[in-house]
Amino acid sequence: EMQDELWSAIALTKREDEVVEALGIIDPGISGVSMVLSDESHQYRTPIVRAENIPRPVPLRSFGGGLNRVFNIFLSLVNVPGGVLLIDEFENGLHYSVQLDAWRMIFRLARDLDVQVFATTHSEDAVEAFSKAASESPEDGVLVRLVRRSGRIITTMLEEDSLASLVEMGTEVR
Repeated sequence: EMQDELWSAIALTKREDEVVEALGIIDPGISGVSMVLSDESHQYRTPIVRAENIPRPVPLRSFGGGLNRVFNIFLSLVNVPGGVLLIDEFENGLHYSVQLDAWRMIFRLARDLDVQVFATTHSEDAVEAFSKAASESPEDGVLVRLVRRSGRIITTMLEEDSLASLVEMGTEVR
């Protein structure tokens, strides 16, 4: 139901185009999204996509977790201009090979829409992809490392240049 409301808010706008472009991170053949009444329950609408080499639109959920994850992240992002987006466990459902492009697009849209994004991860791949995207987009990204020591939480802020150096040396930063 939430997807339906968020989609309705951006339908036929540039923001819709941004979400479709984000789906291309996972499957470049996707060229459109629409919302239709769900087969299981005619009480809410569910996303379907138009994709290259598939003659008819198919449910987004049939493309797997990664595409659904990207859809939800970017649909949420474009719906909170001037606001805040929280992404828990960024890497869930996202193969490491697409994470850099996802971060790049998050950085661009967050800047364009004035959205502050907070994302959590335990993944070295996600940190590495974040680091590369942050180095390409100076002043847009900061990694905050939280470590529990003696019952206290210690915070370390790593900006692009120091983060890139640590990742390059293989230092544990997650």
